[in-house]
Parts: sequence; structure tokens; C-alpha cells
Amino acid sequence: MKRIISSVLLLISLIACDKNSDPYKDFSLSSVRMDIADAQMLALCGSEAQTKSSTDDLSLFKIDKEGNMTAVRSMVDGTNEEVRLVPESIWPLNDEYILCPQITYYRSGEDWGSSDGNSYLINKKSGRMYVIDGNKYPDFRNTDFSDQIKDGVDVNPRTDNLNNAYCLVRYSSSGSSQMGIYKFALENFDNITMQKVNLDQFPIHWHASHPFEVDAMGNCLTFVEVDGVGYKNILYKATGGLYEFPQSDGIIDYFVGYSGKMYCCSYSKIQQSGNNQYRIFSLEIGVEVSYDLDYAVLKETQTVYPQSWGSSSGSYYRCKLYTLENGFIHVLLATDDTNNMLVYNSKDNTIREVGFLPGEMEDVVGISNNCIYRIMNNSIYKYDFMAEEKSVIPIDFDFSGCATYRDWDTYNAPQGSKFILGAIRNSDMARLRIEVDMETGKSTVFEDAQDRPIVTLVQVGS
Repeated sequence: MKRIISSVLLLISLIACDKNSDPYKDFSLSSVRMDIADAQMLALCGSEAQTKSSTDDLSLFKIDKEGNMTAVRSMVDGTNEEVRLVPESIWPLNDEYILCPQITYYRSGEDWGSSDGNSYLINKKSGRMYVIDGNKYPDFRNTDFSDQIKDGVDVNPRTDNLNNAYCLVRYSSSGSSQMGIYKFALENFDNITMQKVNLDQFPIHWHASHPFEVDAMGNCLTFVEVDGVGYKNILYKATGGLYEFPQSDGIIDYFVGYSGKMYCCSYSKIQQSGNNQYRIFSLEIGVEVSYDLDYAVLKETQTVYPQSWGSSSGSYYRCKLYTLENGFIHVLLATDDTNNMLVYNSKDNTIREVGFLPGEMEDVVGISNNCIYRIMNNSIYKYDFMAEEKSVIPIDFDFSGCATYRDWDTYNAPQGSKFILGAIRNSDMARLRIEVDMETGKSTVFEDAQDRPIVTLVQVGS
């Protein structure tokens, strides 16, 4: 009997040892912590600077407030094991969380990457990762909008005042690929539940510059394309139901104003004068949706603010509208070479047009201290909307000795905002990251890892 018991115990021990000897069994990224508490920006760096690299060539880096770039370390809880994480996308949600769909991970000693098909919500301070189940929400697995970002599409998530986040996703409907919006609460992170906002018959337009917006109460306004009809604006009310705006309203863009309400900007051409007319009005959203175009504030001008884009369904407009930090100054940038700006104040419901200097400006726009900053001829052009003053600030860097490998990016913060350029120094082919202070024009040059040029750069701090 003792021999039998000993044999059974030995067998159990061998099974237990065999089970415990596999360190990869039941591995979960939710056991990993990302060291990003001091990150102001996150950068995906790889061997290809102009095109998207495969995940095998990419690594995740962070840039701190001093401009220093270091690799992001991600450790498995309770161990000394480090895991290399390569997210498909990096989406800042608010001051506390970022969203990383489709993370490829490389465990210690592995040359190959693995993915569990899930997305992760990451607490920036603790680095803890919360799972969004890819089996439960398969649509959320496809969130690669790199082509849209290159075309200037605003694919950033939105949040409301009720602690909900809203994100764009790709999904398949009736055999075709479509773009939609998912909503989830920023709470109960151990069981994240998502809800689809839009209806399949109103797919979000692929290349609209502003696909959707969400106001303080969670009302969601979208720009859609309907077969046989063309382009429309659909409002999904937070309380349920939707509203279709007549195409005759001529809505070209929308934004959240000082009160947290949704505002719309409409455009029409005046036949007699040939001038352009722009109207801005707020929406009253309750059981019914109401607004009054006839009493909207308006501006008539020769300046062209929306840019017309053509397609098989007709034409639509793309705009460049920015809201400053005070929350009530909203600026519509001209799409012609006047560089004029249409300025709406949602606090006192006034509209005016201000002139910048004409010329061919860079597309990049900096926002800081309730000012807008742009670049032209190696100088920074600043407009202060509170003081109503404009100025020109030379950039103290000799660009003649460099070639650009990555166009200008921005780091926008209440203090210390910067323009960031990726360049190659001609004399030794070193890859440089040039950071230019928007206020002073002073440049700081960093020589980042020469075999890891920046592919994606995302601001996560402020």
C-alpha cells in the first residue's frame, strides 16, 4: 500500500512539475505593466521612416518632458521578465488612459511576435493594462487608420462628461468594409462593455476630415455616405433615436462649444455676389432636435474655408477647425492661400474674420496659450486670439544642411509647446529630431537611435 501511495504522489509531483515548467502557459498581457508614467509622447520607431513597418521592425519609445527618448520597458508582474510591446495604434483618451488596439508582444528570448487579438486600455500612471475582449468585440480588432491619418482625417477618440469614451472601428457589413463608432464606460475595467453607436445603413465616411464628434451629454454627430443619396449628417441622441439633417442645411463641420453643446457650421454660395456665406448655430437636443438657421450668426466673405472633394457620390467639404484651450474660441482655417481665419466665440455668440499673412504655409498647426502657430519660410507665424495680435518668430536652425524624413508634428501643451521635425543631417547622415519652441523659435536637436527612425508619434502628456 505504501508503494502504491508513493507511486501516486510521484506521478502527481511529475505532472505538477511538467505543468509549472511551461512559463508561457496562460500568459496574459493584463499581467504586464508599461513604464510610461513620465511619457509626454510615445513613438513607434522602426527601420522604415516613410511607410508603416512590420511589427518585427518596430519598437515603442517614450519622450519625456526634457525631450529624452528611451525605450518603453514593460515588465511581467512579480518577475524580472521584460516584454516588448508593439501596439498597432496609440489613442490618448484623457489625462489618465490611452487605448492600444491590437498589441503584438515579444517575450524574452523570442524573435517572433504573438497577439491575443485583444485591445488594451492602459493607465498612464500605473502602467496597468485592462483587456477589451477581441472575441466578444471582434470589430475592435481592426483599428488601423494609418491611411486616414496621412490624409488628415481626425480619427482620435472622444469622451463625454459622463465618463464614456467613443472610438472609430472598422467592421464588415453585407460583405463590405465599413467604419463605425463604439462607446464604452471608463469604469469597471475588469469587465469592459462596449456598445455600437451608429447604424449599418449609415456608415461613417472613410475620408471625411472630421468623421464624428461627441458633446458633453454623449450626443454623437456623424458624417456618413449613403449609396444613391450621397453625403449626410446623422445625429445619434444620447437618450436614443437619431436625427437626419437635410442636405440643404449645407453643414460642413461641427464642434463642441463652451457650454458643452454641439454646434454646426454651414456653408452656402451667394449667387449674386459670388461670395461665401458661413453660419454657425447650436443644437438643442431633447425629445426633438431644434436649431434655427435663419437666426444663426453669419459671415459673408470671399475667403474659401471648406475645401471641396469629389467622389462617385458627388462632392463634400473638408475643413480645418480648431478649438483653443479656453473652450470658447473656435477657429476655421482658410483652405486658400489667404491664410485667413474665421473665428467664432461660443461664449458670446459672435463671429469675425481675421487676416494672417498670405502664402504657402505648412499644414501643421500648433495650439498653445490660446494662440495658433503655423510655419512658413522657416519662421513661426503666431496669432494671439485674446490680445488680437500677430507676430513672426524666426526659427534658429539652419535647415540647409538637412533633408526631411518626417514632416512637422506638434506637441501642444498650455506651456512649452513645440514643433517637431524628423531630419537627416547631410554631412554624416545622422537622423535628428528637431524640437522648436513655438513661442521663441529656439531649436533643440536630438540624435535619436540611428537605426530606429520615428514612424508614429503621439502626444500622451500635457
